[in-house]
Amino acid sequence: MKFADIHSLEKEIFGEFSKFKLKKNQEKEIFKDFNKSRILISGAAGSIGKAFSFKLKDYCIHKIIFLDKDENSLTELNREINLKYKKNTIRDYICQDINDINIHYFLKSEKITHFFNFAALKHVRSEENFHSLNYLIKTNCISPFKMGNLNKLKHLKKIFFISTDKTAYPSSLMGCSKKIMENELYKTKIKFKNKFISTVRFANVAFSNGSLLKNIYEKTLSNVPVGVPDNISRYFVSHSEAADLCLISLLEESDGCIIVPTYQSTGKQKKLKELAIQIIKKLKKKPIFIKKILKPKKNLQQVMLEKREIVGQKNREYFYEKNEKPLSFKGDKRVKKIYLYKNSDSKIYFGLFKKAKSIDDYSKIFNKIFNKMNLKKNTAKKVYLKNII
Repeated sequence: MKFADIHSLEKEIFGEFSKFKLKKNQEKEIFKDFNKSRILISGAAGSIGKAFSFKLKDYCIHKIIFLDKDENSLTELNREINLKYKKNTIRDYICQDINDINIHYFLKSEKITHFFNFAALKHVRSEENFHSLNYLIKTNCISPFKMGNLNKLKHLKKIFFISTDKTAYPSSLMGCSKKIMENELYKTKIKFKNKFISTVRFANVAFSNGSLLKNIYEKTLSNVPVGVPDNISRYFVSHSEAADLCLISLLEESDGCIIVPTYQSTGKQKKLKELAIQIIKKLKKKPIFIKKILKPKKNLQQVMLEKREIVGQKNREYFYEKNEKPLSFKGDKRVKKIYLYKNSDSKIYFGLFKKAKSIDDYSKIFNKIFNKMNLKKNTAKKVYLKNII
């Protein structure tokens, strides 16, 4: 079987039907909510932001502003949306980093009713360099919150940020930054109770930009060796399912909550090693496991397994911690909700972040955070993801 593109392969492995597609009553609620709205989507050209943007094509939205720092990806989004959207929706594309924009002025001047933030750094690799880590922290849990006094934003009704399952028992600084982000949403909701605020913790989005699965796909096509962790498992959702989870997070039932998929709805975690084999075989090649790189052969795909513990990577993921209390979601057994809560004293950490001048400074700060949250930091010292091809 040949696959025209990566999307066909995604559907073949993970299925075409979205398990989180809105029910009729949910669809009516979202349709009414979006009617004549003015929406800002930051990180719009990323994997999840793009999938979500496509979901909005059938709603009667007055204006959508797509914001992203990646010019090429934003241009591609523009081209694809022109083929799918209704003509009566005003569309604007802005190439700018969320760290460089006056978000309060922008929300006010554009009379934004819905602010959806998908801008985030998601890779553990970014923790290996001081400048990248500094940028990760600003992007994930500082800059998007520079919204000022929300009471002065009379038009703004809803605020939604994406989170990740890596906030549950985080073993990486990236996961910890998202946990702090959830804490900032809690503080914002407490301060501005009349504003709708929600977030969602995702499973891994299959074949998303920068993901291991996409890396395996591309390197198999190019006949380049690929590295895969040996004993790591993950939950997965498709792009469409990720976008549908975002829509569920915008229902009134989700106000003030972290939405999480149930373990029953996502199914069992999949081993990355087994998925690698499956992808390679779907592409009509035979996987061969190696310890050192060999001379390439046309029908063989070389796979180098990393058996050691990798910094920032857990063997398995969770959607919530033992101290968190997931509650039933009215009329929908596919998801649960956790009320936003105080999980850290982020004001102290932000002060320390500003003073950090090296990766060691950040390590000390995050050790304090892990200790304060009563969490165990990943203790692997030698093996980083950069050792995975």
